[in-house]
Order: sequence, then structure tokens, then C-alpha cells
Amino acid sequence: MLVGYVTILFFLAAVFWSFKYRFMQFRAFKETKAVLIKEKNKSSYQTFMVSLASHIGTGNIVGISTAVIYGGAGALFWMWVFAVFSSIFSLAENTLAQVFKEKIAGEYRGGACFYIKKGINNAPLALVFSICLVLSNTIFFQPIQVNTVSESLRLAFGIDRFLILIGLFVFTYFVIFRGTKRIVSFCERIVPVMAIGFIAVTVMILLCNIAYLPAVFGKVFREAFRIPALLAGAFGSCLVVGFKRSLFSNEAGLGTMPSISAMAEVDYPLQQGYICVVGIFVDTVFLCTLMGLVILLYDVNPGSFTGCDLIVHVFQEMLGKLGKYLAFFFLFTFAIATFVSQFYLGESNMYYLINKKRKKKPYLLLYKCLFLAGIIIGVNNTTKSIFHIVDTGIIVLGIFNLYAVFKLRKVFEAEIDRFHVRKDMPDIDALTNDTR
Repeated sequence: MLVGYVTILFFLAAVFWSFKYRFMQFRAFKETKAVLIKEKNKSSYQTFMVSLASHIGTGNIVGISTAVIYGGAGALFWMWVFAVFSSIFSLAENTLAQVFKEKIAGEYRGGACFYIKKGINNAPLALVFSICLVLSNTIFFQPIQVNTVSESLRLAFGIDRFLILIGLFVFTYFVIFRGTKRIVSFCERIVPVMAIGFIAVTVMILLCNIAYLPAVFGKVFREAFRIPALLAGAFGSCLVVGFKRSLFSNEAGLGTMPSISAMAEVDYPLQQGYICVVGIFVDTVFLCTLMGLVILLYDVNPGSFTGCDLIVHVFQEMLGKLGKYLAFFFLFTFAIATFVSQFYLGESNMYYLINKKRKKKPYLLLYKCLFLAGIIIGVNNTTKSIFHIVDTGIIVLGIFNLYAVFKLRKVFEAEIDRFHVRKDMPDIDALTNDTR
């Protein structure tokens, strides 16, 4: 119940900030186009791919399936609402990541723990937050990606969990433990393929069933505002389930994405903030919607499923045997991309913890051992039990990070001024004067 209350508070804060900054997040597509296409910033493009790899994962497939299972069709609507408002937090936190990043071992590193320490001068909180992020990307968040990989392999091919565990260990050693360049290269290759493939298949399914879409949207909006569904189970309602799954899907305001954003080299920190906002819209508003509509097209009782099995069942019913393997491909690739990018996230925060230590190898070895422990947890537990851990971790990170972002709002506003002054925006003063 506590998780539900805090999630509601996150949403209310996002609404306040969205109005405070006049919905700046809606400028994101225009500004991102300028950086990635006009300026052809390869660093930002690579960072965007790693960011999408982290965003586009189980939240888009298993997250949306569990939202429908536990919150009903109306949960999809509340996922959209939460994503639109909370994206303002992503704009702020990823801008701050650029402001306070550092060069460590020849690479840019940064994130929430860096701006907590350097920005608000709170080293103890930065230490606690970095430890939380290390744990989140090893034994708290990472297991849900691993669980999705494990379940997709088991459902598609009947592979034993022990063999899956060994396979993931081998993959981790040869791809993930070989450094940032290998991680970036992997994400650059897999993200466009899986995203385009997913969009093509789901759009095709929706077009073939376009006559049924008005009824599906009607069901979404009808159940979103149906009083019993809104109030059912106190904080197990469609509204709160939608909010929680949206937050898990895009992680806006949790302080996880800033660790990736610090990699990029941009002219203005706010540019990277805009790029990350686009990632949220692509992730939750677009891809989650495609998956949600495909699930709702098929008249099935969600209560008899747990997550991955619902996706496999729906794809198989619509596309036959091919659907089963397509479901496996999307479940596997979406989860593995996030799995890979999460290692980088946690490693950046481990580097923060050990930056001033002479011997770093024992600590990095400990981090790798924790990462492997997360694989074991993910393979050997159920989706539902892992989501309980995930929701708790989300709340802890969100509270710490949003406190720091609020304290650093003056820095964020200064970056807004610095970025928009070059464009001679006449209302930029009006945008920020009322906040000072």
C-alpha cells in the first residue's frame, strides 16, 4: 500500500513541475531531431541507443502484460498519463547529469550520485544512492530482465533453467564483462533490429484487425474511469497499477538514466535531457501502446496468466506457430538489451564509490559477482515475486533522486536559459522568473 501512496505523490509532483515549466517536454522531438539528424552527433546517437536499450525492455512487454493482468484495460490509459507528466523529471535529471559529469579512466561517467554530491553537497546521500543503484542494477531490477529471458526460452523451447543459467553466464562474460565499447556496440546493433521488428509485427496485427480498434480504445477509456476499477483493492486499482508499470517502463525521475546520459558529448546539457524525453515517449506512449492494444484485441482472461505466458499465448493465437517464435524473439531481445545496459548503469555507480581507492579491481569483481547473483535470482523466481522487489526499489530510488532534482532546480533553470538564449526565445524569462 505504501508503494501506491508514494507513486501517487510522484505523479502529483510531476503534474506540478509540468505546469511550472510549461510542458517543456513537448519540445523534445524538435530538439532531438536537431541534435541527432542536423548536427549528426554520434556520441548522442550512441547514448540514445544505450538509453533505449535500457528503456525498451521488459516494461514494454511483460510490464504491459502484468498491467493488464492486475489492473485491467484501464491501466494502459494511466500508463500514458503518468509518462506524459513524469517526462519532465527525465528532462531535468538528464540535464543535470551532463552538468556534473566527470572523466574517469578516459570515459565520461556521471549520474545522480555525482549531482547529489557535487550539486547539493551531500556526500552521505550520494553514497547511499550509489549503493542503491549498484544493488538495483544487480539484484533488484536486473532479475526481472533475466526472468523474462528465462521464461521466453522455457516457453518457446522447453529449455531447462540450469542450462539457461549457464548460457546467461557465458553471454555475460563474452559481451557484458568486456567493457563499455562492447556494450555500446551490442546496443547499437540490437536496438534498431528489435524495435523495428516489434513495430512492424504489432502494426501489422493492428492493421489486420483495424475494425476492432475502436472497441478496444473504448474499453481502455471506459475501464480507466470505471469507479470499481479505480478503487478496487485500495491501491491495487487500475490507476495505481498503470502508474507503477509506467514508472517501471520509463524510469523517469528514478536517477537511473542519468548514468547513461553522462556518456554523451553535447554542446548544451539540456539537449541530452530532450533526447531522453524522446526515449520515454517512444518507450511508454508508443511501444507500450502497441503491445497493450495487441493484447486487448484478443479476448482472453488475463487472470489466468502471469506475464510472459500471456504474450506467447496472444501471439500464438493470432499468428499460429510463427507467433510463438516471434513472441520469444521480442521477449528475449527486449530483455537482453536492458540486461546489457543495466550492467553499465550499475558499474558507473560502482566507479563513483571506488573513484578514490587505489585498488579498484577487487570492488569491480564484487560488482560482477552481484550481477551474476542477480542472474541466479531471475532464473529461479516467479515474475510476480520479482515485481514486488522491483516496486520497492523504484520507490527508494525515486524519493532520493527527486529530492536532489528539486534542490538543484536553479541549476536546471540556468541551463534552460543558457540553451534558449541562443535562440532568442522571448518568453524564456517568463518561463523561469516565477521559480526564483
